[in-house]
Amino acid sequence: MAEPSRNRDLDDAIASLRRFLRSRWEERDDVLFRTTAPLPVVPPAVARPGLRTPAPPQGVLRAAAPIPRPAYPAPALRTAMPLPRPMTARPGGGRPAVERHESGILNPNGSDRGKALLELYGRIKGCESCGLCKGRQHFVFGTGHSDARIVFVGEAPGEQEDKQGLPFVGAAGRLLNELLAGIGVSRDDVFICNVIKCRPPGNRKPELPEIEACELHLYEQLRIIAPRILVALGTFAAQSLLQTAQPIGRLRGRWLRWKDSDLLATYHPSAGLRAGSFKKVIEEDFQLLEKRLAKEKAGPA
Repeated sequence: MAEPSRNRDLDDAIASLRRFLRSRWEERDDVLFRTTAPLPVVPPAVARPGLRTPAPPQGVLRAAAPIPRPAYPAPALRTAMPLPRPMTARPGGGRPAVERHESGILNPNGSDRGKALLELYGRIKGCESCGLCKGRQHFVFGTGHSDARIVFVGEAPGEQEDKQGLPFVGAAGRLLNELLAGIGVSRDDVFICNVIKCRPPGNRKPELPEIEACELHLYEQLRIIAPRILVALGTFAAQSLLQTAQPIGRLRGRWLRWKDSDLLATYHPSAGLRAGSFKKVIEEDFQLLEKRLAKEKAGPA
């Protein structure tokens, strides 16, 4: 039991020393705390014949001679660097868009596609072709780059989308952002929209007259953007684009064709939120997209 007792004695001694030093510091004791004058250098002892150089007393530290420092030139004054000018380019080069329109369109005036999308938005934002217009807060046109080579198509706006006027901004949208980041794609480099542009009451399934009215708007968007790749998110979007009744389980996981675009169907991100197994399947489908993009970037073999 001697060892614990010795440890307690040591702890008590350290605590007492700390209290002593704190009290002297508060009194600004110049003897113990010299903040301006350098520490005195103790000269080395000179050896004399027949005499042994005494060692310094135990517990006393010998001050070391100051180490000479090289003379550095004075730092030059830093001048403010001009902010980089925004550049426009077809997505894929990592250049930012220069403008985000109230509709969600990026770079609407930077290309013919952007101008055409902007003109289309002006024509259809007050659409009253079906009864959904009566309960909407916003007409959700779409968001993304007007020169995107990839277009994602979902079903219809939800509560948050209706409030903000942008597609995929709720929990499903956050998962979509995560999936895009996982394959090295920025949300601003693609275009995202829905088949239906106004929120159905209570997020119910869209009815046939609503589908027929909104499909025309979607087809015109796709005609203007002319994407190389279409990604249908969910059963409704895949069946609407492909004009089929086949379930999403049979349509997903392979490349299909829609007019002049290659189409990849997968489950809606909301399904991935409900079950981890669906999320894993969606990630597998996004890996197909990643491989396709890598192949395009590499060019012909």
